[in-house]
Amino acid sequence: MARLVKRYSNRKLYDTTESRYVTLDEIARWVRAGEDVKITENENGEDLTAVTFAQIILEGERKKSGLLSLGLMRELIQHGEAALQNIAATVDKGMEAIRSAPERAGRRVQELARVADRLAELQKRVDEVVRRSVERVTGHPAFQQEIKRIERTVQALEARIGRLRSTDEETAASEVPPPPPAAPETPPTSRASGDN
Repeated sequence: MARLVKRYSNRKLYDTTESRYVTLDEIARWVRAGEDVKITENENGEDLTAVTFAQIILEGERKKSGLLSLGLMRELIQHGEAALQNIAATVDKGMEAIRSAPERAGRRVQELARVADRLAELQKRVDEVVRRSVERVTGHPAFQQEIKRIERTVQALEARIGRLRSTDEETAASEVPPPPPAAPETPPTSRASGDN
């Protein structure tokens, strides 16, 4: 239920919940805190909530200067109610988008979780199909015979390589190194022709 504030002819505001006079600043704090506030004329019960909220905005503009742009205020004066309705519709859409954002985000997260679950299930199926295919291929007699033939060939090659290595080692050990090269012979010296 909304907090009821009555406005008296002397412009004083009386909070019926706390049984005391209040200021526009207090009403603004309640509204900012999310409290539902209704302001009525004490004498005839006329709803003054919108007028009082406009007065709160005006007071804020006086104190802070710049709360509302000059262009926006000009628009409000020029187009009156139509401008207010446009602003209200825009604000309402924005507020609805803000209110619904957590819900939309929650739905999106749930959708992503479902996609992840589906992908995990698909991965399991693919893994199982691959496993069965490999088992089928490796279990086939022709495949097993070919594997055995390859294993025998590998064993034969390993044995041959082993024999070649041992032969090379024996040859290297039995080889005698060649003798060092002999010193070159010096040619005989010839006598001069006058010695004859």
